Amino acid sequence: MQPLDFIAAGVIALLTGMGVGSGGLFVIYLTLIRHLPQLTAQGFNLLFFLSSAGGSLLLHIPRRKIRWSLIALLAGTGAAGAWLGATIAPMLHPALLRRLFGGMLVLSGCVVLFRREKDTSFFSSSLHKTAQWGKNKPRR
Repeated sequence: MQPLDFIAAGVIALLTGMGVGSGGLFVIYLTLIRHLPQLTAQGFNLLFFLSSAGGSLLLHIPRRKIRWSLIALLAGTGAAGAWLGATIAPMLHPALLRRLFGGMLVLSGCVVLFRREKDTSFFSSSLHKTAQWGKNKPRR
């Protein structure tokens, strides 16, 4: 690893902490600056995400802001999607995989950019309920 890699990872981690969907930024850095193959970059991105998510989990467990049933659902569907993606991705040409990943980033960016406040009610209400649940639940 080069010093630039640590700087880029630090900046991207800072952006992640501020709520910017920066997983895509790390893949872009690894493919455009470090010239890694798309699949390798996505693998590193997964490790990057897991380490940051683990740190977040350690902070939220004591605050009791964890909805374990939702985590189980998301972990199960995420594992199934990861398995499916890992099975299909090696069969695809790297250029097509890169275009699909770029399209997904553009689509998700447009959704975030153009959605109205009332369209986020599911996320807002679930986050609000989680925050309230954590405050009201008696500590053991």
